[in-house]
Amino acid sequence: MSIKNDGNIFDYILEHVNLVDVISGYITVERSGRNYKALCPFHNEKTASFIISEEKQLFHCFGCGAAGNAIGFITQYENLDSIDAVEFLADKYNIDISQFARGGQKNTGQLTRYYDILRDAAVFYYKNLRSHPEALKYLENRGLHLDVIKQFGIGFSSDAWADLLKSLSQKYSQKDLESVGLIIPNKDHSSYYDRFRNRVIFPIINPKGKVIGFGGRVMDQSLPKYLNSPETEVFNKSQTLYGLNLAKNNLADKKQLIIAEGYMDVIALHTYGFTNAVATLGTALTTEHARLMRRYADEVIICYDSDFAGQKATLRSLDVLEGIIDKVRIIVLGENLDPDEFLKKYGNDRFKEKIDTAITATEYRLNHLMQGFNLNNDQEKIEFLSKAVVVIGKLANAFEKNLYIDNLSSQLNVSRELIAQEVYKDNYNANIQYGFRGKSVAQEPITKLTNDKKAYLEKQLITYFVNRYDELSDIQKKLISSFRFTEDLQNIVDTVVTYFERNEQFSLQNIIENADIDVSTGLIDLMNNQLESYEHYDIELILNNLIALTLDEEINTLKSRLKESEEPSKIQQLIQQKIIEKQAITLKIRNHKLKN
Repeated sequence: MSIKNDGNIFDYILEHVNLVDVISGYITVERSGRNYKALCPFHNEKTASFIISEEKQLFHCFGCGAAGNAIGFITQYENLDSIDAVEFLADKYNIDISQFARGGQKNTGQLTRYYDILRDAAVFYYKNLRSHPEALKYLENRGLHLDVIKQFGIGFSSDAWADLLKSLSQKYSQKDLESVGLIIPNKDHSSYYDRFRNRVIFPIINPKGKVIGFGGRVMDQSLPKYLNSPETEVFNKSQTLYGLNLAKNNLADKKQLIIAEGYMDVIALHTYGFTNAVATLGTALTTEHARLMRRYADEVIICYDSDFAGQKATLRSLDVLEGIIDKVRIIVLGENLDPDEFLKKYGNDRFKEKIDTAITATEYRLNHLMQGFNLNNDQEKIEFLSKAVVVIGKLANAFEKNLYIDNLSSQLNVSRELIAQEVYKDNYNANIQYGFRGKSVAQEPITKLTNDKKAYLEKQLITYFVNRYDELSDIQKKLISSFRFTEDLQNIVDTVVTYFERNEQFSLQNIIENADIDVSTGLIDLMNNQLESYEHYDIELILNNLIALTLDEEINTLKSRLKESEEPSKIQQLIQQKIIEKQAITLKIRNHKLKN
């Protein structure tokens, strides 16, 4: 369903789900004080640091920093974008969101029925495979064993005209079966027959785990070799990537997708351990595909067939990805091999090397351009350079431009300055030394930024208070408790003071499990971002500086009240008293520094 994100569907979903229920559907959760705790699902840990606040409907991991609400949890755990996460939760908890459908009300019941039909068809094809040994033998010869067949839900359609139709028409109407592309009417529309016959069947599953269509492959040389489901209300091949339902769950360590050209390439890559592979479905890469990949990955590696058609497809894909995916690299397999063939011939390690040495989009364009010229011939070298500088000139990044100016200069033994003139055209400056081999340009000094002095001192004080509580004098403890900290830090101090009234030893875990989640988050951030070791803090100096700053604030406040006061002499007297206190504390700070 296409939904609007106004209205507000996010708030609506959050009102109808309980975060504890959502998370406990994935991991073991146990109550701990006012909150719940669990081992974090987003990183490996032995001690539970994943805290869930049922009161605030928020979670926070104090180990890796993951945090959010129910929608945020699903986006991270299921690797979905926020809109898909909303639909996922609505479907799982039977929440009607039809009022938010784009363009008004939508028949969500009809869409659910379509998904049910396609799921049942996938089950039919999967079971059918077991009764066709010739299909199982074909898959085995292609290196697809039972565990792979099960993982991808691969099935088989027999050569009969209406096997699927007979099976599903007992439960669903022919109109609905036609609507999802499973059957086709004959010429006079008097009867129907199965769309997929005598083919190995690959279910196409969306990122939310729903079957939305099928791809069928013949086992001989007949044509068409591949047949896909037609466009339907639930399937649009220009917006769908095969294998993304599996790949999205394997991107935690590296946000990188490998895009191949077909079903068998994706299955082979996953089988050999490259579980971040996806493929288009018999169509050229589209901007919708690129945007879909951007939801999940920061980098896309293109791995198409190395034949001429594959090279053309790669160049087209580079144009599509440009401006959408920031980092794009290309694997060049060579020998006219596709990924499936390369893996069978050379294995896992060689393919890893190919990933590590994958080249940039510009390098690929220049290498492809170079194939059409004999660079030992001066005239052809000039023609190549005339085209190559156009490719380099389109680059937005000055570092990248100069890198390729250097590379071309070295490779073809041509002056960097001449290449730079053609690359930069009217923007060329003879006073600039282009390339990476000239004198390095002096960098401007980076200005060191410091936090507000009072907040900085307050954080030092709290850090010392937490870690060296038993070394503080009673007077110091009382003084710290009486300080008026900035609002966020005040809540942390109040919690810690209350904690020490009941406990002798500090336990961050104990506080995290029982404190308000905002306080826990603030405290853990404070502990993790100590600017230097608290062991070297001068607690007397910190306290006195904070007293001095507090006095400054009080003096300024009194001065602002002076103009409106009905008793200005009393205010003036208070100001004078505070100034004397400030002078005394300033002298104390100066003497302390001299002693140390």
